[in-house]
Amino acid sequence: MLEIFDWIPWTAPIAYIFIGLAVMITGLTIWGHYRPPVRRKGFLGLVTDRSERVYIAIVSFALVMVVSFSIVDSNTMIWALSALAMSAGILKWG
Repeated sequence: MLEIFDWIPWTAPIAYIFIGLAVMITGLTIWGHYRPPVRRKGFLGLVTDRSERVYIAIVSFALVMVVSFSIVDSNTMIWALSALAMSAGILKWG
């Protein structure tokens, strides 16, 4: 059964990302059970609930990181911190 996961080269950082995503989804599920999400319109101009904002933040973070990898001689840590700040803004006010 576990051979379906053989397509990905399992290194520690990749495993941490997948574990983090699983913990985040589990946390959102439990949080939504005890406190149902409220849909609201933020600065993005979309009516979203918290799980949709988490998805948008994850995709935005990944997009910024992909763009940073395409720029030669750029500092990846600065890009990661700016993407983290952007994601935090989306989660809070998006």
